[in-house]
Amino acid sequence: MRARTGHTRAVLLAAAAGLLPALVLPGVPAAAYAAAPWQECGSLGSDAYDRPPPADPGRFGFGVLPATGGVYCLINAERRRLGLQELEDSGQLREAANKHVTAALAQKWWGDKKDPHRNPQVAGTREEQISNRIRGEGYCAGGRSWRNAEITYNGWGGQGTPRAAVNWWLYESKEGHAEIIRDPAFTQIGIAPRGGAADPRGAGFGDAGTYVVTFGRCEA
Repeated sequence: MRARTGHTRAVLLAAAAGLLPALVLPGVPAAAYAAAPWQECGSLGSDAYDRPPPADPGRFGFGVLPATGGVYCLINAERRRLGLQELEDSGQLREAANKHVTAALAQKWWGDKKDPHRNPQVAGTREEQISNRIRGEGYCAGGRSWRNAEITYNGWGGQGTPRAAVNWWLYESKEGHAEIIRDPAFTQIGIAPRGGAADPRGAGFGDAGTYVVTFGRCEA
């Protein structure tokens, strides 16, 4: 079982204004797997793709490094497949994602018909909150213009792994997640995987995984 979480489309603001075999899941067309990026991402080992991340990231986040690397490789493999520029890791985007996933797991507001991007304890619309989280980490400070987006995922019962998250974003979601991953305008990424469920329905599962990924582009 998994909780299908939402996304936000990219936002453009002017600064002056402010390898393993594919896991075939039911309902996914076979043709999609013919072009899937899994074959390029075996070097990190199965922990990076087929195990949920730990609930405790550990000192300096070392505990979630395998899952972070798995998501990073799978997303960039898809972009390479399409001839797009690979996304560079951004510490500021990563910290924005980390703070959001931490709040989500503490408050557990995600769920059916709930917006995982809009923290009910924080003021602002979805787009405002995402932008404020990213800008709050100093991303693109002083830049001429910038672009951002965020995608999320929560799964359990065998679907809490990095592979399951990226598979859902690319091949199952109809809410624009794949379009964000494949958007050639983005140049940077921040990935925050964490064990546990932000959706109360998955709270009793030991194999739950919650993911927040932020995307950005900064024009100096």
